[in-house]
Amino acid sequence: MNQHKLPTRSAAMLVACIALCSTAMAKAPASADQESVVLTGWQHVEDHSFSGATVAVKVNGAIRDAVVSETGRFTVTLPAGTKALLRFEMPGHLTKEVVVDTHFATLGDPGQRVRRVRFAVVLELERHMAGFRYLGPVGSIGFDQGGGCLAIARDRKLVPARRQATMVF
Repeated sequence: MNQHKLPTRSAAMLVACIALCSTAMAKAPASADQESVVLTGWQHVEDHSFSGATVAVKVNGAIRDAVVSETGRFTVTLPAGTKALLRFEMPGHLTKEVVVDTHFATLGDPGQRVRRVRFAVVLELERHMAGFRYLGPVGSIGFDQGGGCLAIARDRKLVPARRQATMVF
């Protein structure tokens, strides 16, 4: 009886991977860059106010800011074949960074090159984090080398925040 469950689980995992791959890809409009990744994200904060919220995008050595709406929504378009760092900041909240690697984003069926990825970033209040900060990027978004499926990883390791040294006179 256990022998029948293994193929069922494998088949279910394959169907889930195909579904994820299919939802991550969308047909490109005629005017869109044929090899790009469009990230649509939402910042979430406790008080639902996004005054002062910023999303900085570092790609190909240049830093640019993404516009954050009153609801915390932002959109970033990245060229395929690059690696970018997204930095999320808001006064009174811990800063978070996410790495986005678009090197294998163009793998898949022809005509489905514009990849659309939607995600959310929760920013925690500094006062709730007991003097800690994140060790490095809290996650990564990429695409599988074997077929272009979406690949996501999280790493939310905390370390004590650096404190200012006491001045001695």
